[in-house]
Amino acid sequence: MISLRELASRIRGLFGRAKLDQDLDEELQSHLEMLIEDNMSRGMSFDEARRAARRSFGGVIQTKEAYRDQRGLPIVETILQDLRYGLRMLRKNPAFTIVTVLTLALGIGANTAIFSVLDAVMLQNLPVDHPQQLVVVNWTSKNWPAIVEDLEGSSRKDPIGGGSLSESLPTPIFDALRTQCTTLSDVFAFSANVHRFNVQFEGRPYAAETESVSGNYFTGLGVRPILGRTILPTDDVATAPPVAVLSYNFWKRNLGSDESAVGKTIVTNNLPMTIIGVAPPEFFGTQPGENNDMWVTLRMFPRLVQSLNFSTASGSNAAAAADAYWQQSTTWWLVVMGRVKSGISEAQTRAELDVIFDQSIDAMITSEKQKENRPAMRLVEGNKGLDFLRRRFSEPLFVLMGAVALVLLITCANVAGLLLSRATARQKEIAVRLSLGARRARLIQQLLTESLLLALLGGAIGFLLSRWMSDMLVALVSSGNNRIPLSITVNDRVLLFTASAAVITGILFGLAPSFRAMRINLTSALKEGGAGSRLGPRRSLLTRILVSAQVALSLVLLVGAGLFLRTLQNLENVPLGFERDRLILLSVSPGLNGYKGAALAEYYRQVQERIATTPGVSSVSFSSHGPVGDGSSSSSIKIPGVTKGKEVFDLHRHLVGPNYFATLGIPMLAGRVLDERDNDAGPKVAVVNATLARNAFGEDNPLGKILRFGSDEKPRDFEIVGVVGDAKYNDLRQSPPPTAYFSHLQSINSASYMTFLVRTESDPDTVMGALRIEVAAVDANIPITRMETLAQKIDKSLFLERMFSRLTGSFGLLALLLVCVGLYGTMSYFVARRTSEIGVRMALGAQPSQVFRMVLTEGLVLTGTGVIVGLAGAAMATRLIAGVLYDVKALDPITFVSVSAMLIGIGLLACYIPARRAMKVDPMVALRYE
Repeated sequence: MISLRELASRIRGLFGRAKLDQDLDEELQSHLEMLIEDNMSRGMSFDEARRAARRSFGGVIQTKEAYRDQRGLPIVETILQDLRYGLRMLRKNPAFTIVTVLTLALGIGANTAIFSVLDAVMLQNLPVDHPQQLVVVNWTSKNWPAIVEDLEGSSRKDPIGGGSLSESLPTPIFDALRTQCTTLSDVFAFSANVHRFNVQFEGRPYAAETESVSGNYFTGLGVRPILGRTILPTDDVATAPPVAVLSYNFWKRNLGSDESAVGKTIVTNNLPMTIIGVAPPEFFGTQPGENNDMWVTLRMFPRLVQSLNFSTASGSNAAAAADAYWQQSTTWWLVVMGRVKSGISEAQTRAELDVIFDQSIDAMITSEKQKENRPAMRLVEGNKGLDFLRRRFSEPLFVLMGAVALVLLITCANVAGLLLSRATARQKEIAVRLSLGARRARLIQQLLTESLLLALLGGAIGFLLSRWMSDMLVALVSSGNNRIPLSITVNDRVLLFTASAAVITGILFGLAPSFRAMRINLTSALKEGGAGSRLGPRRSLLTRILVSAQVALSLVLLVGAGLFLRTLQNLENVPLGFERDRLILLSVSPGLNGYKGAALAEYYRQVQERIATTPGVSSVSFSSHGPVGDGSSSSSIKIPGVTKGKEVFDLHRHLVGPNYFATLGIPMLAGRVLDERDNDAGPKVAVVNATLARNAFGEDNPLGKILRFGSDEKPRDFEIVGVVGDAKYNDLRQSPPPTAYFSHLQSINSASYMTFLVRTESDPDTVMGALRIEVAAVDANIPITRMETLAQKIDKSLFLERMFSRLTGSFGLLALLLVCVGLYGTMSYFVARRTSEIGVRMALGAQPSQVFRMVLTEGLVLTGTGVIVGLAGAAMATRLIAGVLYDVKALDPITFVSVSAMLIGIGLLACYIPARRAMKVDPMVALRYE
């Protein structure tokens, strides 16, 4: 074993080599001279003395090599030597080097870009202090627990045991955890839903995504502001003045990065609040992908959402009733996180929280019914925040990761084919080196070093390309009205992935050519133009396999891209049940500013009236839910004569304004529409769609039938006065559900928000500016929370399908380009290496057309073999994406046949030029190669 002193000496020996070699030469020369003088003193002549001295001293060169081995690190020196030689060889072939490096850069860059987004979504920790200490309190139950009457946030299927899983908890459980827990140093909470509130700052209205948090939220996370201070526990009490912390993006975008904004007043839903601080730019909240604008205290939340009608109380009791609603045990609306104390194990924390959770549930149960499906506590890691974004995008990103992995495999096959051709051309060089005594393993090491150099250069350029590709991917992954603020950063994981991809890629495409280069016959290879230098059928088998593999892999990618493209086309052209052209969607929330009852109805009437008189507007109405992706409300009702006993009928419901069906272009099938006469003083009426009429009444006439809300003792009946055609609302993939439309004037609680539907006579973009002016004229303090065309809304609702289609299509085209290059290069090389054979054939009478067909046939065989293998692979691979397709089968024959035909056609095109070159070979010139 080498000692540390010897190791240090060897490392020093790597530097100052020239000086050390000079000292060694001088020392060896002095020894020789001493031996010569000693021999001459014994009576020898000078020549005899020198020969004798050399014989006794031994080989000088061998002595120098032995000394060099002892003073340095041979492995390092060998690698450096290989690197220098490899760089010289790559510099000698600039065209080959540029093409190979750029090819690898595209493959590695695409993989790194996808991994960067995957890392931001799946792997990155929250930008807070010591995120690994954070935990989130969840609950699970076999079926829906009766104790949960209203759940804010989300629930989902439990991936471990089935049933329901959610992170939303009621206020009593949060209070118990923060007062009784001893294993957590901080227990804090925040609202499960982020609400869009109306805010006003210095006379300018905005819509702000607002999250309510407990007083220790920021200190518990370890987030420090860049201006002012954060919310403290003393702010989260009933007697404290209302305060708000702004996000960095909201402060920069809307307040112009004004540092004097801290201490000023921002009016939120008509409630004045003091701006006390600005959060750091990297902090987005606890949910990756959130776009929070503002944080307020939990105590302020009931006052801010009074208008959302969670309580029927009014007047002076409204605030107290709203506060009581959010404090009761049946309203589960808080997400609770904590920070595990140092030295406390996860098992200890879970055991204590289990006891507190169970005791809290016992204290909240007030009836036998609430004992049903009792929820159980589950503790999960909180270092990455909440997992909504991960659940939504993990599967699409893994599918795309598989797609770019195929691109990288195609890249490897392409580069391996180029290196095989290059290795064949270098056979004489390799044969000379072997004949001079070089070991085959040493030459393989040298060739692999060249491959790794190519891969590392491609990886470096690919890494630079990935930064641009990552931004493009984030834009494609973003949904809704705002860009998802993913933090795409260069971290250890991304660098390690890129380096690993480059090294593995270099080994993959370099190993086979390196070993193939060693399998040569020295005698024939050293003969100029000998048989050993020809590329016969057996010697070209690996090259053919690589080309066919590229075709097969690209076919799998192109079939997937074709299926996604057909899905996108089907969804874009799916019948909506109404006219989609020249329709603007404009949303406002006047209820958040205190409008209610008659004042709220009057506001909607005035806005509709002013918009209707705007030049370029042909029709206008409004509804509680806009078309395509705005969701819908649902109810379980009774229908006299249809439902019996406790049986109920499920339907979707919409509150609409006058002229609604005419504005959207929904056809009237029977009866009449809803209009101004359908107010609170008139009889309660409803219009139903064709699906509800068919499902509930079959062939019977639905007009005059009753939809009953409430109980039989206190019914709230609505008479059906009209039937309209089916229209899609929530999801383009789903068939229209049974739907009933009601006048907003006859609702128990008129919606605090509405989406106005504006039909224009020409381009909607020319009208939008005027619409902003008209809405502001009614009340300048109410911002337009959203304004877009229906075409834009549909485009956003199809973002996932569009992302799949664009990305897989781009990867497929890249793979197709690589296949063309690989096939063209292979066939060109075949023609060049078989020039003498072609010359012999033509000298013996073969016609140019026959040579042309021979080359085309060879290319067709390679392409056809790849297509057959690729069809089998695509048939298996497309089963993995069957769930995201729409109105197209995973084994769609049109897609499979068209892609196969396209690949064969492109394969023939890639072989056309080499085939034309082959048929023009001059037999006399070709025979000179012999």
